[in-house]
Amino acid sequence: GDPEAVRELQDRISAMTPRVLKAGSDLQQGKLGFWGQNLLREEEAKDWHARLDSLKKFTESLAPYNTVGKLKNLRVTQEDLDGQKKNLEILVAVERLLELVVELGSTASYLSQAEMVLPAEHPWVKQAEATRKDIFEKISQDRTAEHAALILGNGRQTLNQLKKDYITAYIASHSKARLGVSEEKTRNALRRDDRLLGLRVLANVSLMPTSQLTAFEDELGGLKSCSALDEPTLLATPVCPHCQFRPSAEQLELLPAANRLHKLDDDLDQLQANWQQTLLENLEDPFTQDSLGLLPPASKRLIDAFLAVRKLPEPVTADFASAVQEALSGLEKIIVTSGELRQTLLAGGSPATPEELRKRFDMLISERGKGKDASKLRFVIE
Repeated sequence: GDPEAVRELQDRISAMTPRVLKAGSDLQQGKLGFWGQNLLREEEAKDWHARLDSLKKFTESLAPYNTVGKLKNLRVTQEDLDGQKKNLEILVAVERLLELVVELGSTASYLSQAEMVLPAEHPWVKQAEATRKDIFEKISQDRTAEHAALILGNGRQTLNQLKKDYITAYIASHSKARLGVSEEKTRNALRRDDRLLGLRVLANVSLMPTSQLTAFEDELGGLKSCSALDEPTLLATPVCPHCQFRPSAEQLELLPAANRLHKLDDDLDQLQANWQQTLLENLEDPFTQDSLGLLPPASKRLIDAFLAVRKLPEPVTADFASAVQEALSGLEKIIVTSGELRQTLLAGGSPATPEELRKRFDMLISERGKGKDASKLRFVIE
């Protein structure tokens, strides 16, 4: 006998025992989980754990044979060796699987988070679901540890490509939903625009449909800006750390934010024109005309100048708004909500004849104006 061979055997036993213990422990703790699923079915995990336990006991049983003399008394059959050879293959495969799970785990974890960031109907989410299904189906075709390790190893490139595709999709959504540097400047300029400032002053006139202005300001305020996102940032985290953009959690508009900003500029023109027309019509009403002569001279001059040019003064001043309020003070504003209008027109069922709709509408007007001078009433739909 060769003492060197005995020493080598003992060294291998010493190295093998902690490996088997670690693999068995990791298996028991469920560390072979990947992309939100277990790589092994419960019965497989038990079988593998039993094989590793058998290998551990066999390895430990060799420890006492630490001299040439003792080694001569070792009784091991070829069948024992063949069985342990299979168990050793399981150990190597489990270790390889664990390495792959650690290596690919961060990418798989990233992809799991990414699936919750994009809306469920997004093509990339469908692509991720199909990829995951394909990987697990391939693993299930051959339940050996070696095959599972091979599939995961081959899947490395697929996962990395999926992550790249996500970054491209996220940046596209982010660019559509957020304003860039130049658009942010345009939005800030629109917030200080003379047209908007003028409408805010006119909102103090009780007759004005202020809900229109509120809706406009809400939409303008809802436009978020973010120009700091770049690709390297998204390699580390699936969500923009600057604006926390999560498409699945936001009410995404069909129009890109930049286009909506441009449309709001046009909407502001229309809103100003509508309010201007509302003032002209009510100030030129015969009832109002009779009371203009009772205004203080300074207020009357402001109203007369507006009626002469038929255009709002620039800028719209608090004095002008006060003069308009005074001139229209004899008029009474009655608010009818769109919901109330809908409820009234649907009362009695739908479809309805033109005559039935007219009667329902007239009934609403009569109800809301009961006991009041109809010539002084002004209905505002909100």
